[in-house]
Amino acid sequence: MPERRSLQRLTADEIMAALKVALRAEYQAVADYGRHARATDQPEIRQALETLCDVEREHAMRLQARISALGGTAVDQVPEPQPMGDTTAAWLAQDLQAEQWAIVEYARLVAGIVDDDETTELMAELLLDEIRHAGWLKATLRTLEQAD
Repeated sequence: MPERRSLQRLTADEIMAALKVALRAEYQAVADYGRHARATDQPEIRQALETLCDVEREHAMRLQARISALGGTAVDQVPEPQPMGDTTAAWLAQDLQAEQWAIVEYARLVAGIVDDDETTELMAELLLDEIRHAGWLKATLRTLEQAD
């Protein structure tokens, strides 16, 4: 049995800061997925990446709305795509790293937001999407590795 620890409760300021970081990460995912979709010559992967881009864009809109509802000011600036490697597999590996970060960070928020059920539910929903995205990326990377 795990040792008992004191309740880890995020403060309102910590939640707001984390939501803004998550928003920037979602905007980065939109930029990166869009660029990777345009760059690949594989139609099935292009279509999937475009879908992921749309989901991440919706995540950003939902985070913006929640930040505003909590009294914060969200930025709507889309960052430039990250530098990319030379292959579709390299791009997908980069995307997987971003999804893995989101999974860990969103799980931390779900666990640490004690007094705001609406934000907790939002982060839990986004977390499930990110887990699905990571699953697709892992499976696609395995397929690409087997094809080489």
